Amino acid sequence: MSIGLLLSGAAWGSPLSESLQQFFKQGIVYNGAQAELIGIIREPNIQGKVHWVLPPLRRHATRISMIAKQGEGRTARRWYVSINVHWWAKVVTVRQELPTRSLLQASMLQVERQDIAGQGRIFWTSKKGLLGMRLTRPMHAHDVVFSNMVKRPPLLQRGDRVSIVAGNDFFSVRADGVVMRAGGLGDKVLVQNMRSKERVQAIIVDAHTVKVHI
Repeated sequence: MSIGLLLSGAAWGSPLSESLQQFFKQGIVYNGAQAELIGIIREPNIQGKVHWVLPPLRRHATRISMIAKQGEGRTARRWYVSINVHWWAKVVTVRQELPTRSLLQASMLQVERQDIAGQGRIFWTSKKGLLGMRLTRPMHAHDVVFSNMVKRPPLLQRGDRVSIVAGNDFFSVRADGVVMRAGGLGDKVLVQNMRSKERVQAIIVDAHTVKVHI
């Protein structure tokens, strides 16, 4: 997929910037986002054609040090070329201003194409994964919802009665139990068998059931 470019200042139209433009036209995608070159921060004096190498990526950084390479083996030469980039992705945003502790519903959310450069948090591409989560901070319209902005309310509270299902692929047994610590869907919590008083770690399956793998 082709990516639009905006090269700054004297870098525009130089052989080096044109070759970098061709490299980005291949489509640079990382963790669900596509890179768009903004510009070369400082262009080194390189004569001749180069081979571009993308460094290992760990997040959607706003600045990347690209590697320009000439030659092979021991005679190879390398230059680090700093560039600025956008990282575009289709992400879930909020439709309107929402206060802290808002319980997210489908009508509050939308999917938009946004620049997430500089963000190191998890984001969502579908509204479904955010339904029922609660905001930990106020948000404005079109803000991207990142993982540090939401939390899932506990599905079970301390003291709730549950059915403890213990077993594996071949058999299972049930017992009445009580939750010793609050938790959400998929969380591991401590539960107590009401008959034997034994306490075990179990995974929350739904609002009435926890499961212990044997």
